[in-house]
Amino acid sequence: MSFDWLKGFQQKMEKAPDYAEKTLAAYKLGMKAKGSISGVSITADSHGCASCKKLDPQVMYHPDEAPHLPLPDCDRPETCGCVYRPVMTYQINDKSAAGADEINNDGEEQTDD
Repeated sequence: MSFDWLKGFQQKMEKAPDYAEKTLAAYKLGMKAKGSISGVSITADSHGCASCKKLDPQVMYHPDEAPHLPLPDCDRPETCGCVYRPVMTYQINDKSAAGADEINNDGEEQTDD
């Protein structure tokens, strides 16, 4: 994955109280600017909380609809290894070519029906 460098950086750093708001706002701005960001996903590493590990890392959220991290029942909110990851347009295109459904920038699922 092209964002592997983020793992060591974001997942190991302490999260500020406004982590979700700032991160999701930045990704939303990237989407609004018609950039390469199509949405966000949530990734949990081995230090992530049990709540995040239950989330499907393949699900793409619109930043307005993404669960706020840390999740309400996280047992270590400042140091949890769960982070937001941008879902890039090329990742969506790769999945579409493989027959997966897309989600548009409004967060609604689109199918080829």
